[in-house]
Amino acid sequence: MRRISLDRIWRFRHRSFVYFEMNRFSTLAILLMIMAAATVAAAKDCEIRVSADGKGDVRTVSEAIEKVPATNTKRCIVRISPGTYKEQIRVPANKPFVSFIGENAEKTILTFSLSNKDAGSTSAAYAAYIGGHDFRAENITFENSFGTGSQAVAVLVEADRAVFKSCRFLGWQDTLYAKNGRQYYEDSYIEGHVDFIFGQATAVFENCHIHSKGDGYITAPMRFSADEPAGFVFDKCRLTSSNTEKGVYLGRPWRDYGRTIFMKTVMDAQIRPEGWDHWVPEREKTAFLAEYRSSGPGAKTTERVKWAHQLTDAEAAAFSAANFLKGRDGWDPNKVNDAWVEKNDPDWKLVTWNDVFKQKPLWYQTDEAARIADQVLIYQKDNGGWDKNVDMALMLTSSEKAELAAKRSDITETTIDNRTTYPQIAYLGRVITSSLLKPTPPTNFPKYKEAFNKGVDYLLASQYENGGFPQFYPLKKGYYTHITFNDDAMIGALSVLRDIANSKDDYKFVDEARRAKAQAAVAKAIPLILKLQVEVGGKKTVWIQQYDENTLKPAWARKFEPPCLTSGESVGVVRFLMKEKPTPEIVDAIESAVKWFDANKLAGIRWERINGENTVIKDKAAPPIWARFYEIETMKPIFIGRDSIIKYDVTQIEAERRNGYAWYVESPRSLLENDYPKWKERLQKPAG
Repeated sequence: MRRISLDRIWRFRHRSFVYFEMNRFSTLAILLMIMAAATVAAAKDCEIRVSADGKGDVRTVSEAIEKVPATNTKRCIVRISPGTYKEQIRVPANKPFVSFIGENAEKTILTFSLSNKDAGSTSAAYAAYIGGHDFRAENITFENSFGTGSQAVAVLVEADRAVFKSCRFLGWQDTLYAKNGRQYYEDSYIEGHVDFIFGQATAVFENCHIHSKGDGYITAPMRFSADEPAGFVFDKCRLTSSNTEKGVYLGRPWRDYGRTIFMKTVMDAQIRPEGWDHWVPEREKTAFLAEYRSSGPGAKTTERVKWAHQLTDAEAAAFSAANFLKGRDGWDPNKVNDAWVEKNDPDWKLVTWNDVFKQKPLWYQTDEAARIADQVLIYQKDNGGWDKNVDMALMLTSSEKAELAAKRSDITETTIDNRTTYPQIAYLGRVITSSLLKPTPPTNFPKYKEAFNKGVDYLLASQYENGGFPQFYPLKKGYYTHITFNDDAMIGALSVLRDIANSKDDYKFVDEARRAKAQAAVAKAIPLILKLQVEVGGKKTVWIQQYDENTLKPAWARKFEPPCLTSGESVGVVRFLMKEKPTPEIVDAIESAVKWFDANKLAGIRWERINGENTVIKDKAAPPIWARFYEIETMKPIFIGRDSIIKYDVTQIEAERRNGYAWYVESPRSLLENDYPKWKERLQKPAG
């Protein structure tokens, strides 16, 4: 037998191994290239090139933002070619995952000139606004070119998990408004002279150059309580200055619990020896202004104010980017990628108009609450009413404000439909009341009261002599003139008027003349509400969506809204009556309605959305629900499509109506289980 040397065996195995590894490497390389190509292709699915010379997809950044899909769920890259783009820029809250990518920050400049004086408030005086969460910017300059003499924001950021790398922020007073959400700034340059980094965000600045252009304050942090996560952390930054005589403060607390920390930062001699200013003396007890192992001639701590803090190693560890920004979702701006942020909802989201009444009391004293109030004023029409279906909280640009101002005299669509006008009045009332508690009310405070009064006057003017309210005022042809309970229109308006009449907390500032008129309006409406309760077979039931304003007979609304008993809106009517003085007539109306709700509940079914389709599911364990509409004579649940033909089975109407309307409601259950027992308990208590 031929002997094979071990050396030859090793060489054979080595060649085979190398051959195998080379082939495996080639296969892996091909796979990686395919994956990279797929990634590029995916990125290009939403990649927009901006070039002022027309060589890109669009010429302006605003045009690029318009092309970003609303409520997009993937990263959308806006590549901005070198140039100076003079435009006010807005990335709205409904456009998350947007990236601004430039080639060189010094050559890619987004600039606009707008001051607080011209815009009406600091929140409106922005050159660029970032409202969509998970925003990123690289190699971009943000500038407000207004200059000195007023607050002028280069960029306002109220977005969670926002990241800025190698960017520049240029301005004077209030340059960077880090308003809300978690934010991370790295290798960036920020300049100004008074409160030029301010807000309520939870923000970390790493390796940033902070330049003071004159005497003043670097930071103005806002925080309303000690348990808020908000605050500014400057880690390994550099502080420089020019044109300073008296020196520069590290910061002052904009609100009682404002928090700023400088760590391992090189401070030039322009920093004042005392370091910090209290703004008002009481904040020395509550603000948290601290330093940790900084260096340079401005970092000497021997003459710092006694109420400032010097952190220990253990305390400082809590303010690293990884710890300070992690929130509930564990966000680390230096580690997570797009796949992670697309799968994890942000901790903080911008307040929408639907959320404005859900905030904590102190929120109504914030700059954000005032900004929304300012926009409520902008949307108000000359007759005091508002148009429906508008998110009053969505940030407006200057051009949009000008367009709205030009249309203020168009009063054809002012309404109380879809919960409009009376919520705007209520919101202004709350902001006015909260503003009265502030040392310095908002700039537009007098205008808030004027707009509030105009809104109340609108409601009073729109009421019919019989006590009812139309959907639209001035009156609009069609079903819009009917007395309307639909979507709580009449009850919503009356509830606000009653709170005004009764001097509820948000309305103590209202003048006596309007208070008396509001009281008279409610008094006029109560008998009508009682009269409109439908009787069938001698028994009182509930209410119809709409009534003819002259005959008071049940009336059609839209093609799929016939004259019928309506369960959801009737709950609102009953709750309204429960807050009135319990006369025998009112007690009878409530008891009759409650009996009707109990007799007409639907057991053993659920109304669910499955794969985009609304469906009735049989379930013996399901809690009771109610149809939205009941036929007056038979008490049968009814459903109706755009053909206006009544059906008794929801599956018999077209998919568009079946899936686009609330055919079943749950609110009567809460009325029966919670509101009614409490009302009965109050009723049985002796007066006194």
